[in-house]
Amino acid sequence: MVIFACFFCTPNIFKRYLLIIAVLAALFIYSCKKETIIKTPPVDKPETPASPATIAAVKIEAKYNKALTEDIDATIGTNDTITAVLPAADAKKKLVITYTPTTTGRIVRLNDTLQINGSTVIDYSKGVKCEVTASSGDIKKYVLIVKVFTGLPILYINTTAPVTSKDNYVKGNVTVDANTGLSTDKASLSTQIKGRGNSTWALFPKKPYRLKLDAKASVLGMPAAKNWVLLANYDDKTLMRNYIALKLARRLGSSYAADCKFVEVVLNGDHIGNYLLTAQVEVHENGVNIAELKPQNTSADDITGGYLLELDTRLDEKYWFKTAKNLPFTIKSPEDITPAQLNYIQTYVQNAENALFSPTFGDPNTGYAKYFDVDSFINWYFTEEVVQNQDGRDYSSMFYYKDRNGKIGMGPVWDFDLSAGNVDYSPAKNPTGIWYIRDATWMMRLAQDPGFITKVRNRWAQIKDREVKQIFTDIDQTAAYLKLSQQKNFTRWPILTKYVWPNAVVLGSYDLEVAYMKDFITQRVGWLNNNMASF
Repeated sequence: MVIFACFFCTPNIFKRYLLIIAVLAALFIYSCKKETIIKTPPVDKPETPASPATIAAVKIEAKYNKALTEDIDATIGTNDTITAVLPAADAKKKLVITYTPTTTGRIVRLNDTLQINGSTVIDYSKGVKCEVTASSGDIKKYVLIVKVFTGLPILYINTTAPVTSKDNYVKGNVTVDANTGLSTDKASLSTQIKGRGNSTWALFPKKPYRLKLDAKASVLGMPAAKNWVLLANYDDKTLMRNYIALKLARRLGSSYAADCKFVEVVLNGDHIGNYLLTAQVEVHENGVNIAELKPQNTSADDITGGYLLELDTRLDEKYWFKTAKNLPFTIKSPEDITPAQLNYIQTYVQNAENALFSPTFGDPNTGYAKYFDVDSFINWYFTEEVVQNQDGRDYSSMFYYKDRNGKIGMGPVWDFDLSAGNVDYSPAKNPTGIWYIRDATWMMRLAQDPGFITKVRNRWAQIKDREVKQIFTDIDQTAAYLKLSQQKNFTRWPILTKYVWPNAVVLGSYDLEVAYMKDFITQRVGWLNNNMASF
């Protein structure tokens, strides 16, 4: 008892005892926590093996199909679509097709018919459902599509007389072969046809055309229209500059940007090449969807719209006017504009220009914003500037619209054959170093307003990494899609090794032409990225 009492009565020993207890407790707690955070190492999940029911290759072999002179290899797409293209436009589609499976012991059924290689005849006029069953019981489904000629839709146009004028229509008929693809309201359409274009009609042997159907119709899945155009793209050896720009415009939401489809055209029995089919720029519910102005629309409210104008230095419409800044506007719609309506729209456009160039042009109530749909201007601008369109700087094909009680909007975009470096006579041939479209008369003045500058920079930040970047995928996919078509086109028109006005380069092959365009846009986008802060 005495010893015990002395132990606790000695201060130093007591403190050491408490310290030992504290250390032991801490170690105990730490070890417990450490045990709780130990995790079992993750176990790698085995990869899911490929289906044993897949098909490795598909062929249409000449030895089983008397109409063929060579074997045709089909393409198996990532979306489980198998596509084969027969070289003749009138090829029959009752075929024997050979399948190579990835494993043995499989059963192939086509539209529920048992398939025997080298024996079973199937009608491929429409897509055929293919079901492959492996010995394991695994099942995989495909769709088989057999196309003809180049794989593109084919327009067969027959006329009552040769088409020799861009002023006078000739009667005819259009037969649409969708080539196991897009739908059309009718396979046969009564039409009138004439030439179109300016330099493209006058200078080139491959002519562009305008079709005027007897009634509105949807063609190849595009919205119904009565008036259609066939763009020849003769001086654009990629065949795709218009197509790529229109796709960009639609992604950006540029006002009334048209849909379009590549087609083969056979005119009076003559295959005249690859064309781009699209609706004519005009006012209607599936085109420039604004109020249609009639001569009787003269009230204070009615007369405000709608109008479709084109800035066009050629002044090739019946009615036109020029602004104080010498910008030439032609009246596209209404065609039968009355003097009062012409006076209204001319005055409105001039008032808009006056506001734009006034000292208070940035004022939201009295400046240009009172007259302009600014967002439509910006979306139009980026479509044109990204591909640096030669004609988009105060020259031609610059469309403006004004709906009833609305402001002036820009669109639809149009005419890009002289874009992406396909010009040899202007600064537009250089992908870097200049703001090309920005330096148009109205656009240059807009670019002096801090508010407009901010909108442009913000919009670029929104679109540069997705909508704009998608262009390069579009180019690759389009070149692959046109592989057979461009071969046929340049057999019909052997110009790949020749200068065609106003080509900046002559590279000798389709692939090099596409690579040149892609490189031009790559440099252009890079320059815009690096210089947007100085817009």
